[in-house]
Amino acid sequence: VVVVVDEAYLEFVRMPDAVDGLATYRAHPNVVLFRTFSKAYGLAGFRVGYAVAHSEIAAALRAVSLPFGVSAVAQVAAVASLEAESALLERVDALVAERDRVGAALKDVGWDGPEARIPDSQGNFFWFALGERTAEFAAACEEAGIVVRPFAGEGCRVSVGETEANDRLVEVAARFA
Repeated sequence: VVVVVDEAYLEFVRMPDAVDGLATYRAHPNVVLFRTFSKAYGLAGFRVGYAVAHSEIAAALRAVSLPFGVSAVAQVAAVASLEAESALLERVDALVAERDRVGAALKDVGWDGPEARIPDSQGNFFWFALGERTAEFAAACEEAGIVVRPFAGEGCRVSVGETEANDRLVEVAARFA
């Protein structure tokens, strides 16, 4: 059985007991790490990332991957992002600080109780478990100029954005807590 550790949001993680993907990979021959340049690196449109895998699994991945699946432009952008790591980490730190501010504000308006709770976010988004109120929440967010990703009957995923938009999100979320 191949076990995939998806580290798409690794740069955003601040929990002290987070899984060490590389240590897990080194300890188990069936573990593969997936990394992307879509999230922290801001290169979602380029669809570029990589896997860390032991040779047998890497060979199987190569056998089923599309040839030239990553464009030359995407490769250049990924390398440039790696070369600008300090700027990347500054942006990520700023986003994490904003995520923490918004998370605290959401809890202050009622998203910390038995009926309405948001999970501790270690990514660049919040999950609102809204159940049947999902469509109503998504419509209220749209009316406030906030783009969300609704999952019918389940909830909404809302990315951490600019401060003004995040403040509007807190206002809308307060009505649904």
